[in-house]
Amino acid sequence: MPKVLQVLPGSLAEEIEIEAGDDIVAINGQPIRDIVDVQFAIACEEMTIEVKKASGEDWLIEVDKDYDEDLGISWENPTVDKVKLCHNKCVFCFVDQIPGNMRKTLNMRDDDYRLSFLHGNFVTLTNLKQEDLDRIATLKMSPLNISVHTTNPELRKKMLGNKKRAGDILDQIRFLADAGIEMNTQVVLCPNWNDGEELERTIEELSAFYPAVRTLSIVPVGLTRHRKGLPELRTVTKDDAFDAIIRIGKWQDRLRPLLGANFVHAADEFYVIAGAQVPTALYYDEFAQIENGIGLIRTFQDGFARLESEMPSMLQRKRKVGVVTGTSASRTMFDSAERLNRIENLTVDIHVIENRFYGEQVTVTGLITGQDIIAQVKPKAKSDVLIIPDVMLKDDRDVFLDDYTVERVQAELSTTVLIVPTTASGFVYGAIGKTAELPVRRRYEATLRSASSS
Repeated sequence: MPKVLQVLPGSLAEEIEIEAGDDIVAINGQPIRDIVDVQFAIACEEMTIEVKKASGEDWLIEVDKDYDEDLGISWENPTVDKVKLCHNKCVFCFVDQIPGNMRKTLNMRDDDYRLSFLHGNFVTLTNLKQEDLDRIATLKMSPLNISVHTTNPELRKKMLGNKKRAGDILDQIRFLADAGIEMNTQVVLCPNWNDGEELERTIEELSAFYPAVRTLSIVPVGLTRHRKGLPELRTVTKDDAFDAIIRIGKWQDRLRPLLGANFVHAADEFYVIAGAQVPTALYYDEFAQIENGIGLIRTFQDGFARLESEMPSMLQRKRKVGVVTGTSASRTMFDSAERLNRIENLTVDIHVIENRFYGEQVTVTGLITGQDIIAQVKPKAKSDVLIIPDVMLKDDRDVFLDDYTVERVQAELSTTVLIVPTTASGFVYGAIGKTAELPVRRRYEATLRSASSS
């Protein structure tokens, strides 16, 4: 039975005296199997909850609530029951490329369609039974994010290391499309594997399912220095990046008149690797896969341009700000910092962090670790405030991938650390000290209060 891990203060669950350790047996007479059952069951205004208390008592609670009001419960597992694990052995799997002795959650290979529906995780569908597909169809669990990588059945079996189910992807997508399920898809591009003509085949075959398959993102493979004993792969080169951009562009030119959308998009990293300008906002359709690195740079640049008119010409007192970023975003950040530095009394220094933890080939900001920040920022001139994008923090705690905490980084650098959203407003408002304007997650409030007083 679903066991309650924590009840949020001030929540509906606290009001009706549900406590940590209680089991939620049923809602409105329906047994609760997982988080999907919970989400569908609570979408109502009158609710009866059967609870097995930690004390052993059986409670039946009647509740009046707003239709969209949540219970305010966190569970022992994010899916309430056990997370569905990955059945693959992908040649490019990032989990296989992380150092030993990392925390358990980083080594877990989840491949759970429920997390895709609720949180946008990408899944391969290789661990689904027909009853799972039927449930998705019946409950209209849409959209789903699907890692396709290639539509060539034999190549997909090889790339995913799964001979049993990996080749079924087009049949699964066809079933979901016929059931009215919307899908966002992705390809992790591995040179000499699924690029070139194989990439074009994948684009062609997936675009045939539009609008059920709403988007296709192409992202470059990420390789760390911890690949001992793994299949031979190479990183995406400048020539590879140009080739992918050109092929994708040709397909957009072909599909746009037919679909009314570009459909397929290259990740920002391809433009960074190629040294090319990112496209205009029109290229990205609805920015449906921005969290997958598709259009982040463009939205940042456009957002910064809109904010320039609001920027002060002078700060009342001198403010020296350091900003941490990965190498892939460095050009954008340097350009923006140059414009911010025109503000009198403001100095913004960009700290481009080389990823020594995972390896220099890992360039994205989200994979920077606390120890690399300390090692590379500490020798430089001290700032009043060090801005760190929230994408670097992966847990509900203020903790980096290497288990360094924000508090530890702050103590080691003897400066105030300010956690901001990875947006133009996060960067600008953080830099000029307008922290009250930031859409900050609750767990950073204490950090922001200390920063705003500096």
